[in-house]
Formats: sequence, C-alpha cells, structure tokens
Amino acid sequence: MRLGATFFVRNAVPWLGQYFGGQKIATTLSPSIGGVLSWGSRMPAKTVAAISRLRGLPRWHLEDGFLRSVGLGKAGAIPFSIVVDDLGLPVDASRPSRLERLIAGAEDVTELGKTIREQIVRHRLSKYNHLPHRAPVIEPTTKRRILLIDQVVGDISVGKALGSHASFERMLADAQKSGAQCLILRHPDVMAGHRKGYLATETAGKAGAIFLNDIVSAASILEVVDEVWTVSSPLGFDALLRGMPVRCYAAPFYAGWGVTEDQFGVYAKASLAGRRAKLRTVDQIAAAAFWRYPTYRNPADWRQIDVFQAIELILAQQRSQARS
Repeated sequence: MRLGATFFVRNAVPWLGQYFGGQKIATTLSPSIGGVLSWGSRMPAKTVAAISRLRGLPRWHLEDGFLRSVGLGKAGAIPFSIVVDDLGLPVDASRPSRLERLIAGAEDVTELGKTIREQIVRHRLSKYNHLPHRAPVIEPTTKRRILLIDQVVGDISVGKALGSHASFERMLADAQKSGAQCLILRHPDVMAGHRKGYLATETAGKAGAIFLNDIVSAASILEVVDEVWTVSSPLGFDALLRGMPVRCYAAPFYAGWGVTEDQFGVYAKASLAGRRAKLRTVDQIAAAAFWRYPTYRNPADWRQIDVFQAIELILAQQRSQARS
C-alpha cells in the first residue's frame, strides 16, 4: 500500500521509502494512502497518531534497529536495519509492542539467537560501531566494578520505560552502598556540554563515583567492568549479550524476562504484570531482537539482507575506514 508520513520524517529520513519497496512516502494528508508511519514518540509522532485516529488509518511505529550502522544517524550514516512495529515502540513499557510479543513467543530460536549473539560479541559490535576499541583509563582497584549508565534528561526511553529522575537517584544511592568501585558512563551529548544528564557531576562526585571520559566503544568499556546498572539504556542489552549481570531500575525491552535483576517501581510492576510472565534466555531475546523484529537492507542497492549479512557489511565498512 502507499504510505504517508509527516514532513519532518520525510525530510529527516529521505531514504525511508527504500525500506518499503522503493516507494515515495506521501504526506499524511494524501487521500490515496493506506497507512501512516511515525518515527520515535516526539511531537511529529503525536501528530501522526492524531491523523491515524481521525482518518481511521493503520499506523506503524519506526525506529533504528539494534544493529544499526558504523556511524551515527546524526552524522548521516544510513542504517542497515530499522524496526517497523504495528503495536507500539519497543521502548514503551506501558503497553505491549510487537517485540515484546516476539520475545514471549521465542521458544524455538535459542540456537539461532546463540549464533547471532556469539558473532556480535566476537566482533565487538553494538548498535553503533564507529568508536575505537581501546581500554578506558580507570583508576586501578581490587573492588568489583559497577558501571552506572547515565542518560540524557528528557530521553523518551526513560519515561517510556516507566523510569524517572528518582530511578537514577535510587540507582546511585544503591551503588554508593554497594562497596564497589562505581563508574559512570555519560551520554556523549552530556560530555560535550550540549545536554544535561540525570547523574549530575556534583551529586555523583560526592557519592564517590568516577566519570569515564574516554570516547571508546561499548565493547571496550564492558570488558573492564563486572556489572552494569541502568535505568533503561540499550547498553544493558549489550552487557547481557556478553554474559554480564545487569540491574535495571526501569523496564527496557530486555527486562522482566528473568535475565536481569529488576528494581522496578510500583507502576512498572503493575504495568508489566501478566505480560512478561515467561522466563526467557538472553539467546531467545537476541533472536527476537536481531532476527525476527528488524528489517535489514544494504544501502548500496537496497536489497533485503539478514542479520549475518548486515554484520559482514559492518565489518567490511570498518576495514575500509581503517585503511583510509
């Protein structure tokens, strides 16, 4: 069917139609469209939701895939994968998403998930793959190391995952009492001074936490810590893939399945009750998140590919950049 999107989406992601058979994405007011597309959950997405209701059109929620690209989208890197969800956003814990249902039904894909996980870990991959692999400079210690992941104030993945500023405060307080060496990983926009993080420097500093200032890959950071504590960061999923203990103070898509230590608030517990009731393994979650959920395409010719081909393309691009 012909699809529509807001001007913001059509302007920000001009390649989007290539993921839908090479069609030109129309406006949301076009009389000939059979459905509408929304990206994220900010104002343009709310506009699309209203249009979907008024016109009685189906709506699909779009986001980058969990294995996206070598470079950042802000830098113009076209993704190797996106997700198209007919139910909701994968970060939204207040209602089921298609990803949540795929994880719930992932009984028969354990071996596939294991193969995907092993390749991602072996090649030290993550959602973005542009940062160097080198050990961050950290004060030596004999204590266990806990990585606390800060997030940008206003990040939709915090509120949608049923977290809040209080979630970060509780995480920091628990870490302070743990007796571990606590490291804080700030968002790059916070480090650059463009945005504010939840874990303020003065507060965390008084708690004895150490801020990581090295711009290195996710794999490099995870290789030097023992545990990861997060509110809702996707880096927690990277840690799970590497067999690390992960504690969650809100409900990202990978929490609530028995593979994380969940420190949910009352509202998150009530919202997830009866939904994420099955125990799932990391490999089952990986199969749903990397195989069944995303759509992969090669931006060179827009042919559809699978996750293993996407991994090869990312590695080839990394090798090419290393030679240049």
